[in-house]
Amino acid sequence: MSSHDQQPVGVLQAFVPALDAVTVRQVAPPEPAPDEVVVRMLLTGICGSDTHAIAGHHPLLKPPYVPGHEAIGLVETCGTQVSGLQTGQRVVLKPNVVCGHCVNCLAGRSNACVELAWIGCDPSGQHPGAMADLFLAPARNLYPVPEGISDHQAALVECLATPVHAVRIAGDLTDATVVILGGGTIGVLTLLAARKAGARAVVITDLDPVKRERAVRLGAAAGLDAADPALPAQVTEALGGRADVLFDCVAAEGSARQWTALVRRAATVVLVGVPARDYVVPTVQLQDWELRLQGSASYTEADFETALSLGGEIPAEEIVTDVLDLTEAASAFSRAIAPGVGKVLVSARS
Repeated sequence: MSSHDQQPVGVLQAFVPALDAVTVRQVAPPEPAPDEVVVRMLLTGICGSDTHAIAGHHPLLKPPYVPGHEAIGLVETCGTQVSGLQTGQRVVLKPNVVCGHCVNCLAGRSNACVELAWIGCDPSGQHPGAMADLFLAPARNLYPVPEGISDHQAALVECLATPVHAVRIAGDLTDATVVILGGGTIGVLTLLAARKAGARAVVITDLDPVKRERAVRLGAAAGLDAADPALPAQVTEALGGRADVLFDCVAAEGSARQWTALVRRAATVVLVGVPARDYVVPTVQLQDWELRLQGSASYTEADFETALSLGGEIPAEEIVTDVLDLTEAASAFSRAIAPGVGKVLVSARS
C-alpha cells in the first residue's frame, strides 16, 4: 500500500468487552459537539468500581464499556461554543454528567440527578471513558488544574471528591472521633477529608497490614486488623471511647456486622463503598440506638471544587504504587487487584 492509500490513524482506547477481559482497540478520533472538548489523556486511574465490574461484582456497572473516570489531560480541541479553556491547558475530569434542571440538581444535589450518567461507567457507549489517547467530555465537566498540583495528585482529585462529599453530609466533625472501615484509596482519602473537617482522632481498619501501616503514616491514630476479634476494644482504646461517626468504605455484610460494636448510641454511619448486593444490617440497634444511617453517592460540583482545592495535599506518593502505559491496560487491571497494591494509574502511551 502506498502512503497515498493509507487510512488516517485512529486513537488507542482501552475497552472492557466482557467479564474478566480488558483489551486495547483502535477507534476513530472523537469529534467535539459545540459544548464539548477533546482532551489528550495524561493519566487515568483504575477505580475499585472498575475492578469490581470486570469481576461481575458491581451492582450497576456491567461490561461492555470504555473505562476511565479518574483522569487528567491536556485540552486538545474545543467545540465552537466552548470558552474559558485553552489548547494545552491541564484539566481534570468530573465524570458524572448531570442535567442541571431536575429537582435534585436545582436543590444542589446534582449527585442524585434523575438523569445522571457517567463518563467511563457507561455500558450504553454514549459516554466512553478517558482511558484512551483522546477522550471527550462536556466543557462544564472539565476543571483547570491549578499550579502546585502534580499530575499524580490531579489524577486523584476525583477519588478525593467522594470522601469530601461523605464527610460533608456526615455532619459537623469538629472534635469528633471517627472509624473508617477499609484502608484503600477511598479509605485513606476519607482520613484526609475527616481530619480537614476537624475530626479529633481517626482509626482505620483493614485486612492488609500494608494499608494499615500506611494509614498510620498518613495520620490515623491506629491502623487495626479488621479481622481481629479484639477490634472493638482496640478501637475504643485508640479513640478514648466508641466512635461518633463511622465511614464504611467496604460495604459488605461483614463490615455491617461491625458497626454497632464500634460506634456509640446516636452515632452516624455513612455507607461510602458500593455494595455488591443487598444484605442484612443491624436494624434493631439502628432503631433502638437511634443511629443515623446515611448513604453517600459520589459528589456535587461544590464537593469536586473542594477536592480540587485540596489537591496539593493529596499524598500521591503514598497512594500511587504503579503507572503503566495505555498499551498495557490489561496488565494494569491485573496489577490493580494484586495484594498490597495501591492506586494504579494508566499513562499516555510513550
